[in-house]
Amino acid sequence: MNIEEVIANNQGGTVLFLGRTPNFTEDELTNFLEAQGMKYANRYTGQEVVLTVLSTMMTPLEEESSYTLYDAKVPEVRLEEFEKYYTKHIKPNTLMMSLKLSNDQERLKRQLKNESFSDEVYLKLFKMYDWGGSGVFDTDDNRDVTISFIKRFYKPDEFYDPAMVYSPITLSNIARDAKRADILNAMLSMPNHEIKKSRKEDIRPKNLREIIALNEHISSEDIRYLLSFNNERINTFLASNSAITLKEQEYILATATKEAKLMLTQNSSLDDKIFKELLADEESIVKSLLTFQPMSKTRVESILKANLKDEILAHLGENQSIGEVANTLLFVSYALDYKLASNSTLDSKLLERLYEKYTQELVVPLSSNPNLSPRRLEEFYRLGNKEATLNLASNPSTPKPILKELCELNEHEINRALAQNPSVDLFYLEMFALDSELIQLMAKNKTYLASINSAHLGLRSDDRY
Repeated sequence: MNIEEVIANNQGGTVLFLGRTPNFTEDELTNFLEAQGMKYANRYTGQEVVLTVLSTMMTPLEEESSYTLYDAKVPEVRLEEFEKYYTKHIKPNTLMMSLKLSNDQERLKRQLKNESFSDEVYLKLFKMYDWGGSGVFDTDDNRDVTISFIKRFYKPDEFYDPAMVYSPITLSNIARDAKRADILNAMLSMPNHEIKKSRKEDIRPKNLREIIALNEHISSEDIRYLLSFNNERINTFLASNSAITLKEQEYILATATKEAKLMLTQNSSLDDKIFKELLADEESIVKSLLTFQPMSKTRVESILKANLKDEILAHLGENQSIGEVANTLLFVSYALDYKLASNSTLDSKLLERLYEKYTQELVVPLSSNPNLSPRRLEEFYRLGNKEATLNLASNPSTPKPILKELCELNEHEINRALAQNPSVDLFYLEMFALDSELIQLMAKNKTYLASINSAHLGLRSDDRY
């Protein structure tokens, strides 16, 4: 039934509400319907009704009235549908101004339960709520408002899980995963909900502000807001956030603890100026910088000019963002080359160059690299080196015949490596699943997990089930 048409064609008529209307008061409905040229009623006394609005909770008398009106062919809609109509016709700015002037928190709480409001309107209303100095779950009212927020925004993979609504970690999940600055901004208006107890020196986030500080979708205004607390822990988490500007990086570095500097070394948007400053810091900072920072020719030049010890320089070989400069890093030092041999960002040509220079010396790290040519992997297998064999067992690029041979050996240490390899045939993975230790190692094996999931869905294509 189209509410618009009923009201347009029956001006001055009565709209009857049967059952509870928890998100509205009688005055609100009366005023709203009068603005639409209609009358409000919540009791059927035989009057002429042009539209019936049914709630899910009705008394037996109201149920009887609904049957009578239905038999009389009076149009009827559910309360949820009327809420959508109400939301469409009410002016959000007028509503918010009215709430702001009256500070009517009861009415505000009712509006927050109206799921028909857009997220934009909801968040503006949400920020007007007065938490009364209590925590997000400390009072019944605060709990209701918090739950309305969770129900609206906690949908991992677009799936709403009712069991998670009351979980203490759900808010932290929203703060961590939200991809919209307006949601994070609204969360900063909430009491600073503590997620878990932790020691001051524990660098894992423990409350909403610290988690939001890590979220790269935070707005520049909210970054400045968090910095205004001048809080050592908040600044430490902001340090790793790729959304902070050079000016903000400099501000944090000026008073940075060792933990904050380590977080800066993991910031994917670290400015070159800050990079150079950290390159002159203590060894642990430099090691982290070389391991996590994206590398450019300019940065590599700065690193080489710094005359670092070989053992420190070797950390550059573990860096997963050296694609464009990998060629220039070869043969700088043996320690670095050894690490580069197992780095999966190097292509097969660069790996061959390493092998041609060092031959047997790099067999162990090269045998773990999935980009090494199958021909070279076969050659390494024939060497019989125990450590290299274990690497081949876990290497997804190892030729299938070799993996099958290794599976047939049925040696526990080799099986541990094979259990993590997605290139191993499902037949062997299912045998490994009988071992309680091996099945734990297969927790991230894509081939085995895909088999388990398809079995649950009834999609198994083999005839053994």
